[in-house]
Amino acid sequence: MTTLLVEPDPGGHRFQLAAEVARVAHRSGDVILLTSIGAQATEAFRSHLQDAPVKVIERFDAIYPPTAEMAREVAQLCRESGVDTVVVMDADKTLKRWWYVAAKAFRGLPRRPRVVFMLTRYPTRVELFDRRFWFMRLSKGLLALLAYATRTLSRAGCFAGRDDMSDGLVVKRLRDAAVCSAHSRDRAALRTALDLPLDRPIVGIVGLIDARKAVPLVYEATLASADNAELLIAGVVDAEVRQWIESAAPGYLDRLIVRDKHLANDELDQLVAACDVISVVQPYKGPSGIMGKALVAEVPVVTAGSAVRAREVKVTGGGLAADLNAESVAAVLRWLYQQGNAGIRADRLPPATFEAFAERLLGVGPDGLLPARAR
Repeated sequence: MTTLLVEPDPGGHRFQLAAEVARVAHRSGDVILLTSIGAQATEAFRSHLQDAPVKVIERFDAIYPPTAEMAREVAQLCRESGVDTVVVMDADKTLKRWWYVAAKAFRGLPRRPRVVFMLTRYPTRVELFDRRFWFMRLSKGLLALLAYATRTLSRAGCFAGRDDMSDGLVVKRLRDAAVCSAHSRDRAALRTALDLPLDRPIVGIVGLIDARKAVPLVYEATLASADNAELLIAGVVDAEVRQWIESAAPGYLDRLIVRDKHLANDELDQLVAACDVISVVQPYKGPSGIMGKALVAEVPVVTAGSAVRAREVKVTGGGLAADLNAESVAAVLRWLYQQGNAGIRADRLPPATFEAFAERLLGVGPDGLLPARAR
């Protein structure tokens, strides 16, 4: 049996998730990664996929290839390599036209593959009067149903909070993994090793640093939260955030620590554990992988902009939700500095592992293998 993973974008930690799915799929046979040209030369590939059980095929010229091109490449590999299962790892944009273009591309195949979509931006909990996100949820659900009807999609999954034990009907809910190899009990040693100040509260924004992370807002809140508090941003910084840094008035960013680089997973974990508070302040409605790391490392989280994350920090005692403004975030930061990790209980929830995530996405059977109809 052969499984084809489609992930053109090596950015962030997308390849980490692809590697975890590959390890589970490899139980049932060979695994191919279809990605963009040059992906194997990236630090993300070396960090996550260098030793993974995958054969890599670089075909795409862009990290967001047209859906028709993606469907053609998938169909061609089905012919060439006898692909049984196709997993599109970041399928939100692909979902819009897949039901139509894949139906055309799959014509003439001796056997259609089983197709699995991972929707990374499907809102599982939406406030009652949030029309924008209700529209997003309903439209994606209808598109998934349309793809099911045209036999171009067999299964779809989405990120869900670690406290969400529901199954999901049209789109299966997958508990975001909570895994961290470092712990806040070692904070002093970690700060020494990472060259971070030992005697100041540090608020961390860790991972891909883009405009959605509300860096200016969180920095303003950090300044207001304590006279000596500093904000750490660590990860690849995008152009918009870099422009904000470069255009700041002299001296204004004296309490900003910038680590603009790709972070291997161990270093990412260490930076999370080294902080006093992790910020997940952003309008994105879903759960956060960084928040899962903070929960395991027992580092409190300030979050805003998501009912999913607000519910999770309440259930786990892992932090506090704020309103999406600097004054509210600053007030929460002051409370969390005093509270520390008191009350954080990762064991209030069943373990959320990458293996369980991948198994549920793929829909493996009780024997740990992919369903028999895909073999």
